[in-house]
Amino acid sequence: MRAVRSRIRYEDLNRQPYTPPIPDTHHRNETLTGLSDPRVFAHYGGVAGSWSYGARAGVSIPLGRTEPNPFALGRLGLPHQHIQFGTGTWNPMVSAGVGRPLGRVQVEGAGLAKLSLYENSHGYRAGNLYSLSVSASRHLVGRWGGSLGLNLIREEAERWDGRLEEEGNLGRRDVSVAMGVGRPVAGLGSFTFTALAPLHSEAHGEQANSAWIFSLTWSP
Repeated sequence: MRAVRSRIRYEDLNRQPYTPPIPDTHHRNETLTGLSDPRVFAHYGGVAGSWSYGARAGVSIPLGRTEPNPFALGRLGLPHQHIQFGTGTWNPMVSAGVGRPLGRVQVEGAGLAKLSLYENSHGYRAGNLYSLSVSASRHLVGRWGGSLGLNLIREEAERWDGRLEEEGNLGRRDVSVAMGVGRPVAGLGSFTFTALAPLHSEAHGEQANSAWIFSLTWSP
């Protein structure tokens, strides 16, 4: 499930509140909720000496709501929506990782690729996504554990009807630090809280800066 809250404040040149005489077709106060695209994987893993390894192959299922081309509607002066809850396409995904203990610390490395192979019914094709991560985790106190990692994500440009839109997602690279704490709960599984802090971004076109991301994960 995903929730997006958007707020806009208009000001004149004197920084005073201002109400446009004609409603904006793009910016508005709204809160959107809906199902995003779930992912299903087949997993294989094993142990070789001190090393553990694993690989996954799967697909994202197009259940999230999609929108018509917002750039085409904007050029016509019509209301439009840029926020999409899914891609509208079945996107194959593969990932692999290795890890091993170094003293009291568990060191891991992993990579993932999410591929977009075709357009959805609105002519949208998401860019391919690639990520690499390295992390170290260890026991802290009691049943609590902590982790610290470095993530690199590369996202390629999206396309609408086969073309790049100057104000669309033209691709980006992001480097971030992940800090997490977690613990198992008897009968419920493991819970992990993670904070993702941006270190460096390279974005093309008119894109938002990377922000802190907080997540709570449950593993049964």
